[in-house]
Amino acid sequence: FSVGWRRFQSIPVFSTEDQNGRHRYLKYTPEHMHCHATFYGHQVPPNTGVLAIQRISGNIPGFRIAATGNTLELNESFDIVKKLKLVGTPTKIYKNTAFISGMFNSDLEWRVK
Repeated sequence: FSVGWRRFQSIPVFSTEDQNGRHRYLKYTPEHMHCHATFYGHQVPPNTGVLAIQRISGNIPGFRIAATGNTLELNESFDIVKKLKLVGTPTKIYKNTAFISGMFNSDLEWRVK
């Protein structure tokens, strides 16, 4: 990344903002659309120019401009939500409630908040 006059390496997490104001995780960047890239870096003021550069190969001199944009905000704890698809078998079904078994593989998965 080249942010303002600083250059550094980081791994971005891509997301889009929905109507509720939540930032939803994206596995890939959308083509012909804008998205948010969240990454750890140096503190810069809002509206500072950002340039993302991709190296093609270690042996070939040169680079490719991967993205351009500007900074929106500085936040040390930025929440990005990810949709989960859980699969299981219903064991007991009531009017508005159902008990599902086999949805989690271990005790650790359902205890994480």
